[in-house]
Amino acid sequence: LFEQGDTMQSGTFLCLLALIALPASIVALDNGLAPLPMMGWNTWCTDDYCGLFDYCYDKEIREMADAFVSEGLLEAGYNYIMLDDCWGGPRDANGELTADPKRFPNGMQPVIDYVHSKGINFGLYLCAGNLTCKYKRPGSWGYFDQDASTMAKWNVDFVKMDWCYHPSLSQKEVYGMFSESLNKTGKAIYFNLCGWGKEEVWEWAMPIGNSWRVHPDHLPIWWTKSGTGDIIERMAGLSPFAAPGGWNDPDFLMTGLFPFTHEESKTEFSLWALWAAPLVVATDVRGMSDWKKSVLLNYDVIAVNQDELAIAGDRVYNDTDGRQVWIKPLANGDFAVVFYNSDNLLPRKVSASFDEIFNVKINPRQPAANWPKNGGGRMKDLWAHKELGVATSYETWLLPHHCAMLRVTPAY
Repeated sequence: LFEQGDTMQSGTFLCLLALIALPASIVALDNGLAPLPMMGWNTWCTDDYCGLFDYCYDKEIREMADAFVSEGLLEAGYNYIMLDDCWGGPRDANGELTADPKRFPNGMQPVIDYVHSKGINFGLYLCAGNLTCKYKRPGSWGYFDQDASTMAKWNVDFVKMDWCYHPSLSQKEVYGMFSESLNKTGKAIYFNLCGWGKEEVWEWAMPIGNSWRVHPDHLPIWWTKSGTGDIIERMAGLSPFAAPGGWNDPDFLMTGLFPFTHEESKTEFSLWALWAAPLVVATDVRGMSDWKKSVLLNYDVIAVNQDELAIAGDRVYNDTDGRQVWIKPLANGDFAVVFYNSDNLLPRKVSASFDEIFNVKINPRQPAANWPKNGGGRMKDLWAHKELGVATSYETWLLPHHCAMLRVTPAY
């Protein structure tokens, strides 16, 4: 049971109450992509300066593709490399997009071909408005069909579309238009809607895109607005809006970026994985440290993200002191569970009985909950990679922003 004074019943009630108004079924974009969350890397934090300097250039992208192989990322499932708002040059006389000639002197195609030669998919950034967000490069408004055709011609596998300098239309209308433009090319291209969580995107984006940002840009400062803690709160209750073909996107992983601690990076990775979110690394993956590899190449945690049941995890307990519990049902009947202390200052003891948390229905596609009262589970700590034995509950003391992540197998 939860620590004395906690109210597990009220936490559960809030979760179930939220589900009453949620859809029983959703229809995904029919392009055959993203049956499970994608995994990859984006240039946004090139040289670990996020958004301040997006330096992407020919040599760097080739080095990242090499690092995917040499550092073990490709083998672990990371198979997308994506360029953010850094690559575009002026449109040519025919209105076609071009690459920045200083950064990509031979154009974009040789870089795309090199990335593909490593067995990695390639993605590019576009913007729904007249200009891009960071450097006011050419936007795609007025060129949707032409730019979609260019993406297909270049053999691009992924498009992220931002929302700066946008027309006076709803996101649903504008992103729907570009989704149709992509479909008309006849090439399956993963479509990521980067509308910063506006207009309750999760309620309508499934037939339009393969993932959608649910929040403004992720700042690697836990306690600030748009920081990691803010994103964690936004993700609560969104499980029913994710399914094969379309996923809630909490933005990039900032693994190892100052001022993140190692433990905060583990918490970030644990929750992104449990949410069935895209695992897109934004920090440098060339010559990774051992501890950074221990996070990004944690096969036990990646397996939770890539589980074939494809149900996004959600929060089943939250209290005013920062104690939180999140669960994700898995294909073989196991559960992943994250115990998390959201408090910014104080350690907390977080605990739960398995028959309470695993009988909460977080998603309409979830198998019937039937964990028996006082039923035991065989526990594995996914960060210590250690079997913890069989118990009917679990408790742990956690420092601020720390978590524990378990995989629990029925043992009753």
